[in-house]
Amino acid sequence: MRAQLRAALFAAVVASLAVSPVLGQFGKNKVTYDRFDWKVYNSPHFNVHYYEAVEPFLEEIVSYAESAYLKISKDLDHELRFKVPLIVYKTHAEFEQTNITLQELPEAVAAFAEPVQYRMVLPIDLPPDKLYALIAHELTHIFQYSILFEGNLGRAFRANPPLWFMEGMASYLADDETTLDQMAIRDAVVNNILPPIQALNVLSFLTYRYGHAVFDFIEQEHGLEGMRSFVFEFRKVLLTNNLDKAVREAFGYDIGEFNRRFNRYLRKKYFPVLLEKKSPDDYGKEIGIKKPGVFTFSPTISPSGELIAALSSPTRLELDLVVLSGEDGKSVKNLTGGFTNKYQSLVAEAFEGKRDLSWSPAGDLVAVFANRERRRPLLIFNALSGKLVRDIPLPGISQCASPTFSPDGKRVAFEGNRDGVVDLFEVELESREVRNLTQDAFFDANPWYAADGSSLLYNRRIGEHWKIFSVDLSDPARKTQLTFGTTSDIQPAYSRDGQRIYFSSDRSPYGVFNIYSLDLATGEVEQYTDVVGGCFAPVELAPRDGEPFIAFTTFFEGTFKLYKMPVAKAEQTTPAEDRLDSPVEAEPFEPPLQLTVDEGQKAPYKVRWSLEAPVVTVGVADDGTFLSNTALQFSDLLGDHRIQIIGSSVSNFSNFNVMYFNLKNRHNWGARAYDYRDFFVVDQFQQDRIQRTTGVEAFIQYPFSRYYRVEGSLGFLDRSQELFVVQGFLVTSFGTIDERFGLAQIGITGDTTRYQSFGPFQGKRFNIGAWYGAHVGGSTESGDILQYNLDFRGYKQATRRSVLAWRLSAIYNDGDRETFYPLGGINQLRGFDFRDFVGSRLSWSNLEFRFPLVDQLNFPFLSLTQIRGFLFFDVGAAWFTDDSWWDPELRAIRTDPLTGETIPFKFWDSDNDRLQDGRASYGWGFQFLFLGGLQFNWSWARVMPYTQFVPVFDPATNMFIEMRPVEIDDNGFRSDFYIVYDW
Repeated sequence: MRAQLRAALFAAVVASLAVSPVLGQFGKNKVTYDRFDWKVYNSPHFNVHYYEAVEPFLEEIVSYAESAYLKISKDLDHELRFKVPLIVYKTHAEFEQTNITLQELPEAVAAFAEPVQYRMVLPIDLPPDKLYALIAHELTHIFQYSILFEGNLGRAFRANPPLWFMEGMASYLADDETTLDQMAIRDAVVNNILPPIQALNVLSFLTYRYGHAVFDFIEQEHGLEGMRSFVFEFRKVLLTNNLDKAVREAFGYDIGEFNRRFNRYLRKKYFPVLLEKKSPDDYGKEIGIKKPGVFTFSPTISPSGELIAALSSPTRLELDLVVLSGEDGKSVKNLTGGFTNKYQSLVAEAFEGKRDLSWSPAGDLVAVFANRERRRPLLIFNALSGKLVRDIPLPGISQCASPTFSPDGKRVAFEGNRDGVVDLFEVELESREVRNLTQDAFFDANPWYAADGSSLLYNRRIGEHWKIFSVDLSDPARKTQLTFGTTSDIQPAYSRDGQRIYFSSDRSPYGVFNIYSLDLATGEVEQYTDVVGGCFAPVELAPRDGEPFIAFTTFFEGTFKLYKMPVAKAEQTTPAEDRLDSPVEAEPFEPPLQLTVDEGQKAPYKVRWSLEAPVVTVGVADDGTFLSNTALQFSDLLGDHRIQIIGSSVSNFSNFNVMYFNLKNRHNWGARAYDYRDFFVVDQFQQDRIQRTTGVEAFIQYPFSRYYRVEGSLGFLDRSQELFVVQGFLVTSFGTIDERFGLAQIGITGDTTRYQSFGPFQGKRFNIGAWYGAHVGGSTESGDILQYNLDFRGYKQATRRSVLAWRLSAIYNDGDRETFYPLGGINQLRGFDFRDFVGSRLSWSNLEFRFPLVDQLNFPFLSLTQIRGFLFFDVGAAWFTDDSWWDPELRAIRTDPLTGETIPFKFWDSDNDRLQDGRASYGWGFQFLFLGGLQFNWSWARVMPYTQFVPVFDPATNMFIEMRPVEIDDNGFRSDFYIVYDW
C-alpha cells in the first residue's frame, strides 16, 4: 500500500491544472514590438512573404533568390517539387521577433531554414553580396531537406545529420566564405588543430569552416559529380549516420583514408603560410588579458595614450568593457563586471571587421553600443569610475555599430540602418539630435573623425569589398575614395599627427589581414605586419621615447589578443604610382538573374495550418511511476497562430488539453479546453479515489519587456472531487461532490535567468498569482475558491561553473472550497515518498549548491556527459485551511482519540526544539546526461528529526487513549532517483 500511495498524484494535481498552464510558466518573453501586415509574392520557385517596409526591396530579393536557385539546383542536379516559402524581414531586429520559432534568436543567428514546412527566414539588412550568399546558404538547407528527407516527416524527426555536413555544404554551395572566415581555419591548420570529421558535430565557428573545407576538398579530388555522389550516398545511411559506408560507396576508400587525405590537403594549402609569415610576437608585445581562452579586442586609446579600453571576456562567461594599462596591459578596471538587466549584451562586431569602442578625445568617457530589446542604445561609461553616465536610445535606427567620438567629445558618429539603408549618423550627446552624414545607397561603416572635425573617414562596401572613403561633413555629397583595388581595407583611423591613416587589409598573399598605413601627403602605403592569422583595428598609442607605437588586435591560436608594436620599420612599401595603377577595380555586386516584379503575382497572406515538430517527454520516478507527455502543434506559416494538443499521463490516468494561441501582436491571447483525470489512494482497502476536472477558458498576456509580463484568464470549471470527512479517531471517509465554478486568474511572471551549457547560473524566475472561482452550480454545500500562488527561483554564480540555487514555493487556499495539492519526493522534499503529503496550503523551499564533477565519461557502449554534483537542503509542509493535517503514516486526518477532534497543524515543536508537522532533509547527489538527452538524477537524503504522534492503546479498556509525541530520528540516508527524457 505504501508503494501505491507514494506513486499517486494526489487530487491536487487536478486542481492545479485548472490554472492554465499557459499562465505562470517561466521563460523570457519573445516580444512582438512591431505589427507586420504580410503579403505574398509568387515567383517561379518561391513564395516570398513580405510587408510594406520590405516592398521597395522586393525586386532585389526575388532576383537573388531565383539566381541562387539556378546555381544550387544545377550544382546538385536536383529540382525542388515545391515552392519555397521565403519569409523576409527588413532588419535583424525585426527578424528576431519572428514567431516561426518561439525560441529567442540571438544576434549570432543570421537566418534559419527548417525542414517541416521548408521555410527560409532571414533579414535583408546586409550588403548585396552578403544577402545573396545568405539566401543561397539557407536555400541549400532546403535542398538538403528535400534530398535527405524526401518529404518524409518521420525521417526528418529521426535523422540527425552532422553539423559539419549540413553547414559545411551550405557554406560551400553558397560560396559565402570570406577572408575573415578563412582566417579561422588557416590558424587552426598551422597550429595543428585537425580533428577527424567524425568529431565535427558541435555548434562552433570551426565546424562551419571545416565543413566548408571538406566540400572544397571533395570537389578538388572528385569534382562536382563526386560531391553529388557523396550527398546521395549519405542519404542512404542518414538514419544510421554510417559515414564510413557513405565515403566508401562514393569514393572507394574508408573514412580513415578520407581523413588522411583531407588533412594532407589542408596542410598543403596552408602550411606555406606558416613558413612565409610570422607570429604577432615577432612584431610586438601582448598587452591584453593573458588568461587561456580569454579574448581581448577592439582597442580604443585614452587621450594621454596611457590607457586602453577594449572588449574582453575575463570571466569567460560574458563580454565586458575593460580598461587596461597601455604600457603592460594590466587590468585597471572592468567597467561592466557582474550581471545586469539594463541591457542584454555589448555589441561586438569586430569579427565582421568593425570597430566597437571609442574613447572621447576630450575626457574619460568610452562609447559602446548594447543590445536591449529590439534596439541598440548608445552607452557612455566613465572609464575611471565605471559609472554609466549616458544611455541614449536611437529610435528609428536599428543595428547601430562602430561608435566614434568627435574631437570635442560632444558628438558620436556611428553606422545604422534607417528604413533599410545603412548610412553613417551623428548624435549630439546633449540634445540627442541625430543627422545623416552620408545619405547614399551604399553600406557604410567604421567612421573616424579628422582632428579638426571637418571630415570623416569611413568604409564603403563596393561589391564584395570594403574601401576607405572620406566625407566632407559640411556637404555629404563631397566624398573621396582613398583606397582602391579588389581587396578589403577596413577600420581606418588617423594617426595622432593626422598625416597618415592606419587600417587593416587583406591585400597580402593568402588574403591575410595585416596592418597598413596610407601617407596622405605622398599616397604611399606601408605594410607593418605579415602574420599567419590576422591583425585588426590599429590605433596609435602615445609615443615612447619619441618612437610611435600602435595597438592592434590579432587572431592567433584560436583567440583574439591585444598587442602593441613600434611602427618605425615597415615590412613592405608600395609607392603611390604603383598603388593607383591597379588594372582591376571593385565593381558593384550584380546577381546572375535580374528580374522585375510582376504586380499580378502579389497577393494577401492567408492563414493555412500545418503540423509542427511534435514533442514527447517521458519519465519515471524511483517507485516506478511512469509519466509521459505528448504535444502536437499546428501553426500557420508565419507562426502567429498556433493550436496545441497535449496528452499527458501519470500511471494509467490520462489528461487532455487543447489550446489556441494568437501571437501576432504584442499582447498574446488565446483559449483552451481541458479534461484531467487523477486519483489518490488512502484507505486500508487501497481503493482508488477518482478525480475529474473539465473546463474552458480564455487568456491574455502582456509583456512589459523580455523579462516581465502580466497575464490573466477567465473561464468555466466543472469538476468531481472527493472531500475528506473526519468521522472519528483514525477514521477518515470521503464524500463526492460535483461542482461548477466561474474562474478568474491574474498573475505576474518574471525571468532574468542566464544559462550556461549546464543550466541556469545567474538571475531569478518568479510567478506571483491569484485565482478566484465563483460557485455557480453543483453541490449546494460548495463555496467559492480563492487561492494565491508563489514560485520563486534564484541562481547565484559561485564560481565559473558552480551555482547556488534557491527555490521558494507556496500555495495558499483561503476560500470556502479547498483544493488539494501533493508534496514530497523528487526535488521537493527528498528523503520522503513521492507526493507523500497533501493539503490545501503548502510551502516548501530548496537550497542547492551545484558543481561540476566530470564533463564527459566514455564507455565502449555509452557516453555520460555533464556529470554534476549537488548538495541540498529541503524544507516544507502541507496542511488544510482548518489547520487539520493529513498523517501519511496513519493514513488519516490526525485526531484526538478521546474527543475525536483534529489535532491542529504545527510546523515546529517548540517544546522539544524540533520539527513537528514540517519536514526537512539534507544530502547530496549527482546527475548526468546519456543516450542522447536522457537525464539521470540520483540523490541521498537524510531526514531531520521531527515529532511523530503515535496512538497509545489501552488493553484494559480496549481503546486508544492518547496520541503520544515521539521523536523520529532516522540516522540513515535514503537514495532516490528519477529519469527524464525530452525529445
